[in-house]
Amino acid sequence: MTNDTAVWLIVVIGFLATEPWRWAGLLFSQGLSEEGELIAWVRAVSTALIAALVMRLLIEPPGSLENTSIILRFLSLLSATIAYFLFQRRLVLSIFIGLATFLFLIYLNGLMGSPF
Repeated sequence: MTNDTAVWLIVVIGFLATEPWRWAGLLFSQGLSEEGELIAWVRAVSTALIAALVMRLLIEPPGSLENTSIILRFLSLLSATIAYFLFQRRLVLSIFIGLATFLFLIYLNGLMGSPF
């Protein structure tokens, strides 16, 4: 099997594994209130999953993040959280600010001879 065939096979399998669930969600969500208990539960579970992922990246990061200090990762998370609340809960902006903080701290860390 060539690389192109393998890539397309992965794309098709991924599509077939996820698309029916999206359509089922669309069909079954008709008539549900956005203020209802079920939607509130789904929102809470998805928020908890994202929080768990962020904490895992902070505490046990994979790959090259493992070589960075937990202080740098924590300060970046803190700056993103503060930005989230300062800028009317704009998620993309807060992610950008957290990333920019992380990159800036890594740059400073290299310039100052690794104080963190």
